[in-house]
Amino acid sequence: MRQLVLALGFGLLATGAALAGEQRARIEVGGLWCASCSFIVGEALKKSASVEIVDYAPADTGEVAVYTVTFDDALTDIEEIAARPSEYGYTAKILSVEASNS
Repeated sequence: MRQLVLALGFGLLATGAALAGEQRARIEVGGLWCASCSFIVGEALKKSASVEIVDYAPADTGEVAVYTVTFDDALTDIEEIAARPSEYGYTAKILSVEASNS
């Protein structure tokens, strides 16, 4: 009986893991006015669980940049990630979110 309960428990855990997945999002951040701003924003984004920055594309003016990040939606959500730069005075707008192909 104990083995059956353990098997069912592991099966449920595996099912939950299969439902969660890696997401890819593009976030536009504004208010970048100095050379260290992009670093500060990057560190802020990575404070959310499982976030990795895979691309950084600054605008010609340098005041706005688009960060492409991947994250596990079982550990964090895009709203939490996008809120991180505002803790340091930057603005952020979610441009897109999709399942990651990697």
